[in-house]
Formats: sequence, C-alpha cells, structure tokens
Amino acid sequence: MLENPGIVRSFCEKCGTSIAYRDEGLNDELYVTIGFFDHPERFRPQAHAYWRLRLPCLEFSDDLPRIDTYSRRRDPAFGNPVVR
Repeated sequence: MLENPGIVRSFCEKCGTSIAYRDEGLNDELYVTIGFFDHPERFRPQAHAYWRLRLPCLEFSDDLPRIDTYSRRRDPAFGNPVVR
C-alpha cells in the first residue's frame, strides 16, 4: 500500500474499491469517487489536472483548462501529492 503523509484514502472493506480521498493540504475539502454517485453526469468537470501525467492515448475534445500540476490551492507545507 502506498502511504502519503497528509493523505487519507478510504476503500470498500469488501471489494477494495476507492471511495474517498482526504488531503490535509486541502483542509476543507473531501473528494468522493464519482462512481459512487447515482447521477455522476450532474458533476461537470471544470479542468483537467495533472495533464502532463495523463495516458498518451487519451484525448479530450473540450475547451477545459489543462493544468500540469495540482488544480486546487493547497497548503504548501504539505508539498505536492504527486511527489510524496
């Protein structure tokens, strides 16, 4: 299991599916896996974060911003989760 200081991930105890993500660098936010919503289409994306890390075969035909790093303003004391 990958451990990241300041990051807490929750998983289903029966199947291991990812449920949520909590980052101490984003103290007031909780990220829930979109597959847990009954109508995920109601949550429209606002940007593509970590664009430089995407799979080379993925292409998106939209005008959303492509952000090479983290898309949220985080507490810098916690560093960048991609390098933890």
